[in-house]
Amino acid sequence: MSSVRDRLIETYADFYGRINDNIEPQALTLRDFQAMQLMYGELVRALPPNSKVLDLGCGTGFLLNWLSQQPGIVPIGVDSSVSQVEIAIRNLPGIEIDCDEGLHYLRQHPNKFSGIFCTDVLEHIPGKDLCLEWVEAAVSALQPGGFFYCRVPNAANLTGCYSRYMDFTHERAFTSTSLLQLMEVGGLKNCRIVPIRSAHLIGNLRLIIEYLLHRSIFLICGRGRERCFTYNVCAVGFKK
Repeated sequence: MSSVRDRLIETYADFYGRINDNIEPQALTLRDFQAMQLMYGELVRALPPNSKVLDLGCGTGFLLNWLSQQPGIVPIGVDSSVSQVEIAIRNLPGIEIDCDEGLHYLRQHPNKFSGIFCTDVLEHIPGKDLCLEWVEAAVSALQPGGFFYCRVPNAANLTGCYSRYMDFTHERAFTSTSLLQLMEVGGLKNCRIVPIRSAHLIGNLRLIIEYLLHRSIFLICGRGRERCFTYNVCAVGFKK
């Protein structure tokens, strides 16, 4: 990793905390909890008791906080940023959180996890080859039948260019097709796009309007096959 990337990663939590007026983003609001319950709850509830679930690139512990409140789940986090891991450990005592480079960590823990969440991570990985290596390493770290859940910026959204360049550490954006392609080539099976949903009426109305607007534009432009237009695209796949 270059010194430039090191510096960007180490200042990440502080910079975006100030930009978003939220220095401690691991604190869950009720709306956050409901959204995660809706998006991730079905996957987690299907796991056997005492399942180890990894938050790969856990940052300051936002998703870990939710995982820690799910019955029968043993949440584990890893991130390469010392400053973000320090915040996560301080606010989530008793949870195993390691400071390590993600690819190295995955390779050191074969067949350990029943599930891996990889949210807002793959867009930061430099180079397509290395990005594929991350997915392959995640598969090796999963137990048979375990899931890999991924969330990345969606280039098919009208704000996709903004998502690509809003963060100086971003290397790419994806579409639903390219994300599924990466996951399948990486060794995951039964891969599918997970539609983003909202737990609230206004949020669902926004999603409907967003879909109809994008769908109309894509049909006019002869790109009628695309169906996923939310600003993030999410997918899940499983280890055979």
